[in-house]
Amino acid sequence: MKNSYLLALIMLMPFGASAATVPFDLTVTGEQFDIHKNLTLSDVGEDATSINFDFVDSDGKKFAFDLQYNALPNNRSYPTNLDITIKDGQGNKLGYLFWANNGVKALQNMGVFGLIVDVDGKPVDFKFSFDSSKKGTLRVADLDEERFVQDTLISKFGFQMIRPVIVPIVAEGTRSQTYALDDHPYAVNYTLQDIENGQVEFQYNFYRTNGDINHLLERVYYHADSLSSLRDGMFAGKFFDRDAGTVKLVYYPTLGQTQPPK
Repeated sequence: MKNSYLLALIMLMPFGASAATVPFDLTVTGEQFDIHKNLTLSDVGEDATSINFDFVDSDGKKFAFDLQYNALPNNRSYPTNLDITIKDGQGNKLGYLFWANNGVKALQNMGVFGLIVDVDGKPVDFKFSFDSSKKGTLRVADLDEERFVQDTLISKFGFQMIRPVIVPIVAEGTRSQTYALDDHPYAVNYTLQDIENGQVEFQYNFYRTNGDINHLLERVYYHADSLSSLRDGMFAGKFFDRDAGTVKLVYYPTLGQTQPPK
């Protein structure tokens, strides 16, 4: 009787309960790109943790997309990360994103994030939509004391800028702050904007500068529906510049922040 009871319990228990596979949409949009793909991603150790495909622009020029979902060492802040690399047809890297996370369910909770890279002088948006229907209550007006860490590294110049940032309001529903990278012809910018459904879009922008003109080279962005999801963002983008070499854009919220006053 006891053995039969135990067997029944075992049969009812879901196998691989800790694993998950979630669907997501990937769009690649720009002046010469309009690509839509319905894909799936599994937790590390499952089947769908590697996505590779070639794609072309409207002129037939070839590009490559590569995504690898990896486990991180135990001493890292997050257990897993997405490695996303964009290359041209000759194998030259155009953009890269290391997106740290707590598993595919956490990506689904995040909802939407993306990487915009410069391709032949024009922006191309690689947008990952794990849940585009999320609704929240977050507004940029609530973030007067929210601190972010701006960390930009250009190894070729021996340059690194690290500083905590409180992003000021510059217009209704928008916070923005730009920093020149000393005397180098580049600047970084943090922008937060109110978007639909009670969410905020966070942007880390990297520009080439020429006087008063800023040309976008790379943007990493994500949508947050709450203060908790805003603080879940942690990533390292890389842009591969013809003059500066590899530029690393590291982002993480500061620890120990409290809820804003009501």
